[in-house]
Formats: sequence, C-alpha cells, structure tokens
Amino acid sequence: MKPQEPMTDHPFDHPPDQLDSRLEQWCQEQQQPKFRSKQVRQHLIDQRIYDPSEMTSLPAELRQQLAEGMLSSPLVVADQLNSTDGTIKFRFMLADGLSIESVWIPTDDRGTLCLSSQVGCAAGCTFCATGTMKLTRNLHPREIVAQWLAVHAITVAQGLCGVTQVVFMGMGEPLHNYPAVSRAIDWFSSAQGFQFSPRRITVSTVGIVPKIEQLVHDHPQVRLAVSLHSAITETRNSIVPINQHHSIEELSEVLVKIRDDSRRISIEYVVLPGINDGSEQAKALARFAGKCGAHINLLPFHPYEGALYAAAGAAEVGQFLSLVQKQYEGSVTARRSRGLDIDGACGQLVLNNLKKPTATDDTEPDASKKR
Repeated sequence: MKPQEPMTDHPFDHPPDQLDSRLEQWCQEQQQPKFRSKQVRQHLIDQRIYDPSEMTSLPAELRQQLAEGMLSSPLVVADQLNSTDGTIKFRFMLADGLSIESVWIPTDDRGTLCLSSQVGCAAGCTFCATGTMKLTRNLHPREIVAQWLAVHAITVAQGLCGVTQVVFMGMGEPLHNYPAVSRAIDWFSSAQGFQFSPRRITVSTVGIVPKIEQLVHDHPQVRLAVSLHSAITETRNSIVPINQHHSIEELSEVLVKIRDDSRRISIEYVVLPGINDGSEQAKALARFAGKCGAHINLLPFHPYEGALYAAAGAAEVGQFLSLVQKQYEGSVTARRSRGLDIDGACGQLVLNNLKKPTATDDTEPDASKKR
C-alpha cells in the first residue's frame, strides 16, 4: 500500500502548540462534535498512534475522513529486515514513491532509533552509501515524526522496549534540513507534543558551521555529534568534501564557542585503514577534541557494494583507540558494527532497492538473496 499525499497540511508540519486549535477547527469543518478533537489528540499524542484506522474509539467514517485528509499517512513500511543481533532496519515508502530508511538498535533495556532527515544527501561523504545517491529532497516534519511513531509501534507490538533514544544519523545531513528537523524535535520533546526527553535526542552533523549555534540555541538539551573522520585538512577534504566549505578551523572555533552552552559534544570518527588511522591522525584528533572537551567515539567502516574503503577489523580499531588514548585525557570509546547481515550501512537498503531489476528487465532477482 502506498501512502497518500495529504489533502491538507498535516499537524506535524506545524508547531505542537497549534495542535488543539487545528483539531478543533477540523472537527468543526467536518461537523463533528468538539469532544472528537480531544479523542484524536489522545490517540495521536498519548497513545502515539499515527494511523487513523487504529484510532478505535472513533467512528469508522471519522477515521476514514482523517486518513484521507488531516492525518493522511506520510509513509508506509516497504521492507523490514531483522538482524541476528536484534537490530531492525526499515525501508519506508513516502507518498511520492521515494524511499528512506530508519534503523532500530537495541542495547540492554534501550532502543535507539536512527532517523533520516533527507532523501539522499548533498554532503557527499565518500564512505557513505547515502552519499552516492546525491540529494533528492528534504523530508517534511511529518515524515520525520512518522518514522518514530511507526518504529515505536512496531517494536512495542513485538514485546520490545520501543524507542527510548533518537539519533539523527540516518539518510541526509540534518542541519541541511534544519527547519524540519527542529520542528520534529519540538514535537518529540515539547509539553504540547510527545514529551520525550530532549536529553535522549542526538543530532549528528558533518559540520554545517552556520547552523550548529542555532541548534544549540534552539535545543540546548539535545546532544550534538560531529561526524569528523579526520582532523587533518587534506585527509578530511577527501573523506568529507564539505570540509572545503566549512573548514576544520571554523568547525573547531564554533565548537569551542558552544562548549559551555550545550551538553557534551561527541566526535564520530569512522576508522578507515591506511587513510585516517595513523599516529599523526591520532594526535590531530586529540588536539581537536581537547579544545572543545569532546567525547571521541570510534566506529568501524560499515561496508557496502562499490565502497572505496576496506572495513577496519576489531584489531585495527583497537590499535587506533590506543594511539588516541595516549594523546587524549578525555573519554574515548569504540563502537562495534550492528546490523551487518541486513544491509546496515546508512542508505544501503534504499540503494540496493534502486538497483533491483524492474518488471521490464530481462533478468530476475537472485532468489537466494531474498529475506
């Protein structure tokens, strides 16, 4: 089933404090009693149900009116892949037929949801599958919020913990779509919205310097993660091309400036063997992190078809970890890959789907690869 284009503006595209008035106005236009608006709010906000067909206290006719109008579905699940390590990857189809991904990652009693903010990405990071797609368009707030509601509902229905943490680390550069990301954060965390703790939300950026200060100003309790991957200009230029527009020096300056205005800054660093894992790279990373008091999080490269880099093994990541720890007194950790058996790299599932033979192709998909 394909989601419908909304006949009217979806409430999630507007500020949370307008929800009650918009629901009341809509019910009035549909000649529904005023109390129906409170019922819709209860389903939508208190019960976190975004599909009107599941709002069972409402009459069938009203549910249909909502589904075809004000609360038309922004997305539907097109694929769901379950990893042996518990990770679940979703491909969502949007109303215009485009696809995005979300990944749910369990750790003990927590469920971390990795959200997408764009279809594709303009940052062009050379280690990222999404970067090979280029940017198609920004997501609307309703499409960001709906990812969260859908994944939370699915995982809770499976007896899992649902979504307890949110990270904007999926497809897209969040600060390139700041208005929609900021609006989604408002819905997640505001008193008029879902009252989800902003301390459990992380926004990751490759370093869009002009927007970093705005994010910290607007959402001071949200965590900031900087996708660095090298603190040496020449190396970073080759890995993160946008560094040529927002230099390491500019990025360092803004992080030092906001150091005392935000919660702990994290530096995300994908270890690429032979590229950014030498002793000079470790020294440069330690200097950069020291200026802003950041936590350093090392990650192994998540391979995908056609990638330019080899994946770092545990020994290689561990060796670089030791090099950094010798230079840096702050916190340094290494994170293991999750979802390797389900096309876990950012954008990989969508990219693979785009490559699938169509009905007019002469070849058939390899049945052995079906899940």
